[in-house]
Amino acid sequence: MRRLFVPLVVLLVATLTSAGAMAAMDRDYTVSVMLPNASNLIEGGSVMRDGYEAGSIENISVENGKAKVDFSLDDEFAPLHDGAKVTVEWKAVLGERLLTVTDGPSDNAVVPTGGMLTATMAEPVEFDQVLSALDPKTRGRLNSLITRLSQTMAGSERDINRTVRTAGPAVNALGEVLRGVGTDGAAIHQLVTQLNNTMRILAARDDEIERVVNGLADASGTVVRQRQALGATLRGLPATIRQANRTLRKVPAAVDETVPLLRDMRPVTDRLPSTARHLRPVLTDLRPAVGQLRPTLDSAAVLLRSMPGTLDSVNATLPQASKAMRGMVPVLDYLRPYTPELTGWLSNWGSATGNYDANGHYGRIFVQSGLESGNVNPGLTGPGVTKRPAPLPGEIVGQPWHDAFGSGMQ
Repeated sequence: MRRLFVPLVVLLVATLTSAGAMAAMDRDYTVSVMLPNASNLIEGGSVMRDGYEAGSIENISVENGKAKVDFSLDDEFAPLHDGAKVTVEWKAVLGERLLTVTDGPSDNAVVPTGGMLTATMAEPVEFDQVLSALDPKTRGRLNSLITRLSQTMAGSERDINRTVRTAGPAVNALGEVLRGVGTDGAAIHQLVTQLNNTMRILAARDDEIERVVNGLADASGTVVRQRQALGATLRGLPATIRQANRTLRKVPAAVDETVPLLRDMRPVTDRLPSTARHLRPVLTDLRPAVGQLRPTLDSAAVLLRSMPGTLDSVNATLPQASKAMRGMVPVLDYLRPYTPELTGWLSNWGSATGNYDANGHYGRIFVQSGLESGNVNPGLTGPGVTKRPAPLPGEIVGQPWHDAFGSGMQ
């Protein structure tokens, strides 16, 4: 039996030392509480509040057959209020206990330092009380189990002690997890209930789950069939990596050429903030104009939607129009030498009929007279005067009249 308790004691020591590794701090707030007993409470033990280590036990004494426990709290957990309760909880199955404090309502009176908490607590259940509640048959089987366990561990105490010391942090973490599980019983009950409902739903949808599993199996088969293609891709990957390596070797040279360019651009970039500040009023003035552009843009959108049909029509019409223009080239070449006479005639006609009065347009006739008006000799002109009253069409530009067949003027 002694061999069994050696590793258990080492386990408890490792757990306690991992939990009490923090150095004690000076705490100014100290209160007392009367407990039915203080079994396995030790001076320097932990005081917990809201799941955090809030202080330590300062002193344990006996008064009137009860245990008086003096404990201190850190400043962030002090002070307590009237109605605060204290309970003793297990820190390990065997060994040290810890003190858990639950504060009273915040609107109650504050318990001053050195004060006494008035709330009571039920006497904690110890491990030996649990064992004494077992019937003789169960105690005999438990004793047989412990004896066999002691025989199994005989000779391995040193190895077990080293293992326990090494596993101290893990055991402490497991204790924190179990403590959290113990404090979240309602949440765990809800989680188990939801899990039970989920399993009931899954059982009701067995056919759908089977189809999903079959689909997953088919997908896995497809992945297996694609493995060869993936292997070929991976075999080609080294060549791709080599090409990428060659490309990356060129990057430093490009960077070296880019750096001088960036240096040259620095004066321009330095002016950009001031330019941006000047642009702010312009953009503010442009905002109404942009708002007024919306109807135009909507009309443009409608126009652009009709443009494909228009372009198709133009595409069908332009070849025929081009052919017609090519057919008009000879006609235009024929009429081009006589455009001065045609233009002069239109100008004179427009000038003659361009006047109008209350009755509308009217024509007028100019009678011109000059030095040559008195010349009754039709064949003689004054010195330096050249007169040709009726030049031939095209004669002004040196292209005499001819018709479409090349005949001269008749």
